[in-house]
Amino acid sequence: MAATITRLTSKPERLRQDQADLLRQALLPFEEQMPADAFRAVIGLIDRQTASRKRWTFVMLSPEQNSIVVDYLADNSKRPLIAVKLWALCFKHLRTDTGEILLTREEIADKLGQQPRTVSEIMSELVAFKAISRTRKKLGGMKGRGMVHYFMNPNVATHLSGSERDAAQEEAPPLLVLMEGGKP
Repeated sequence: MAATITRLTSKPERLRQDQADLLRQALLPFEEQMPADAFRAVIGLIDRQTASRKRWTFVMLSPEQNSIVVDYLADNSKRPLIAVKLWALCFKHLRTDTGEILLTREEIADKLGQQPRTVSEIMSELVAFKAISRTRKKLGGMKGRGMVHYFMNPNVATHLSGSERDAAQEEAPPLLVLMEGGKP
């Protein structure tokens, strides 16, 4: 008989985990009614707390697709070093159930020590390359086109598996591939 290693958890720790999971599930139906930044902050906090107890979070990352994005940023971005750092930061703040990047433009700028406009320019480069997508959501009382939300392209990274992953990747736009000399 083969031995297995089991991590023991205390009853209070298991209870906290169960409560965090229940709280997360209870909040999801109210996403549209809550202020977007408050909802994102609470879900992000719950995800980070439960992930830290479970030790690791996993995002399926295509090494080839990730390499294509990093190479693109290094070779074509106006600010290649900052762009690559921004790309890595996106993975640290990825909402595991939707692929949403849980940082606002201002939060990203603060973490990178850059101006929000610089972050917008780099994110626009990533959107143009189809590494991420950008949506806007109108908020009551907010002027303008709405708050920007960024999402990872499922062809690059996803938490989904099996047929769900296949369907998401089928719907996602393919990354642009750089061609040298007109040959793929």
